[in-house]
Amino acid sequence: MIRSLFLILMLSASLTSNLIAQEEEEPEMALLPLGEGREEVFYLCSACHSIKTVVQQKLSREVWDETLDYMVSEQGMPELDEEDRLKILNYLGTHVSPENSP
Repeated sequence: MIRSLFLILMLSASLTSNLIAQEEEEPEMALLPLGEGREEVFYLCSACHSIKTVVQQKLSREVWDETLDYMVSEQGMPELDEEDRLKILNYLGTHVSPENSP
């Protein structure tokens, strides 16, 4: 029991230090809530925008989908493969949406 607790604490400390190191390296990463797709959103969007621009939008998933189409067709963003697009849309629709406004 004690060994299991120790292993859990060590894993937790390791994950926490990795997140802190990543956010020190990329300070704007801290603006994005934790969740699957966070890194993909960060690296895709921050190639052209401040992450502050992204998080202030608070768009619905449908409007994020339209926005991605616009960015590809009008702004020169590379086309995303289906898996990455879904991961990014799911993240934005969950974490950067009107339903998740403070």
